[in-house]
Amino acid sequence: MTVYDVVVAGGGPAGLQFARELGARTDYRVCLLEANPSLADNDKSTGGTFEQVVDGFDVDESVVMGSSPGVVFEGPTARERLAIPNYVLDFPAFLEWLGEEAASDGVDVRTGTRVTGPLVEDGQVVGVETRGETIRANLVVDATGETGALTTELGMWDREAGQRGIGKEFEVSGTFDSDAMVFRFDHEVAPGGYAWVFPGDDRFKMGVCWVNDFYERHATDDRSIDDYLRSWLERDDRWQADEIHATHAGAVVSDNSINQRATDGFVAVGDSVSSINPLFGEGIRPGMESARMAADVAIDALDAGDVSRERLAAYERRWDGEKGWDWRLQRIVGELLYDFDAGQQDEFVRASGEFSQAGLDRLQQYDLSIRDLLRLYPARASDFLKLPRVARHLV
Repeated sequence: MTVYDVVVAGGGPAGLQFARELGARTDYRVCLLEANPSLADNDKSTGGTFEQVVDGFDVDESVVMGSSPGVVFEGPTARERLAIPNYVLDFPAFLEWLGEEAASDGVDVRTGTRVTGPLVEDGQVVGVETRGETIRANLVVDATGETGALTTELGMWDREAGQRGIGKEFEVSGTFDSDAMVFRFDHEVAPGGYAWVFPGDDRFKMGVCWVNDFYERHATDDRSIDDYLRSWLERDDRWQADEIHATHAGAVVSDNSINQRATDGFVAVGDSVSSINPLFGEGIRPGMESARMAADVAIDALDAGDVSRERLAAYERRWDGEKGWDWRLQRIVGELLYDFDAGQQDEFVRASGEFSQAGLDRLQQYDLSIRDLLRLYPARASDFLKLPRVARHLV
């Protein structure tokens, strides 16, 4: 049996950032456990992100594979360029860098170690079980992503209540004549979801994702996500693809993120409690923000020698205060957006092009007002039939 002050399960951006915070700010003994043989193997993200991550978390420029000054929204026929600066991370290198940062501050980063469940005594989480040993800790952190390896067993997150989606991406060498990220809302390319292209310095990333419920409504055949992605790669004349160097794929379980995030001896960060933004599916930024919020509260709790639910719930209240209502509203908008017909997709794109810079800043920060959302939304009389389905996200 091994003993630490803190054990973190999961080596994605949220878990690594939590460990990095504790390592840099305290002298507590921290251990991070990643199931894959290396941190770089946990390669499930597009790597698209914004200044709040690169500047806000002091990300080293060596792991940034590209940046651009704008984002392009596309519908089946409409196209609008939005002044939203962005970055594309070399995601495996980013994870390795986060791990090196944490390890340099004394965190014990252990790969090839799969957590199989929580260790609970008298109602309090006191450690984790792995396939090879029991590890005890004063505080346990679940950062295992959408599997929710600990939160689901503890009854803190109901994965079955969330909406499921999938995404697949190719990293391609060749030419893509664009200095902007592209997001395409078009059921011919991505039924019930969206597609993207992210430019890099010498490669570009392109992918397709969809929400399963809406894929079933809008797909005209039973092609796989790989079929849709390859079809788009082959028939769009904006790029010349020389070679596919890597393939990234992953599943998502998304809800409105108003979930229990703390219990006695335990906090959960990132997608182990569905922190992903429900409108555009961004995971890196909210995951790392959840880690920083949790770390602030965890350090105070550890310093006070009190890791009770009552103390740790301050993290949960902060998340709900900063994200909860916005995430709920965007959950509703996302539910409608991915069910738009082609005309609505084009109207949505054109409406985004009418936003002021202040409005674009709110869009980029997921801080849209009700007025913003009404301006974006191309209403149809038939949409009233959808109200019972979306109303559940308000309760």
